[in-house]
Amino acid sequence: MNKSIVLTLAAAALLPSCAYMQTNKSVEELGRRYKGTELKNTSMSLHRQGAEWYIGSPLGTYEKSYPIIHDSILFKSNNAPSYTLDVAEASTVYYPISAGTAACLQRNDGYAETYALADEIKRRNEQSLSELPKGTCIPIKASVVDSKQAATIISADDSDEVPVINQLLSGITFCAIDIPGTLVYNVAIPFIAPFVFFSEFFSGE
Repeated sequence: MNKSIVLTLAAAALLPSCAYMQTNKSVEELGRRYKGTELKNTSMSLHRQGAEWYIGSPLGTYEKSYPIIHDSILFKSNNAPSYTLDVAEASTVYYPISAGTAACLQRNDGYAETYALADEIKRRNEQSLSELPKGTCIPIKASVVDSKQAATIISADDSDEVPVINQLLSGITFCAIDIPGTLVYNVAIPFIAPFVFFSEFFSGE
């Protein structure tokens, strides 16, 4: 191998990086399932029980995966793990929301994005309910828009511990794929960056 290429790869390995391959994380998640829901304007509902307000959404079982590349500079908006619906369930889960958000959802001139609603629920971090025995369903009059970012709320996972086989495969993937892939990616960043910039510029992001 050309000496200059070797030196370049070695330098890339020694430099602290904000970009790295992480296929090992998705391998670690193989077979694991998570309970939760994804807020969508066609399936969410507004409820009141006493003085408390809730958003209802269909419960489901989700698979978790990670972007192949974690890059906090070039792809800073695409680094979070994603959840894919595996099994839809017949039950509904109810999440507490603020009275202000509930008031906005009842206004004809109100506006909300599903991702912002999911973010509020996560920040409140209050216990969700599986039923509202004395609850009343209130019509949503506001314009609710599904965000580009998936509005997934995960309540709990079905497998608290990562299986040993997953840990083993994840370690092999990290050494065999992620380490060399990270070196190659960091060397290629100067060539990739202009394409990413112009792609985001013309898409208006």
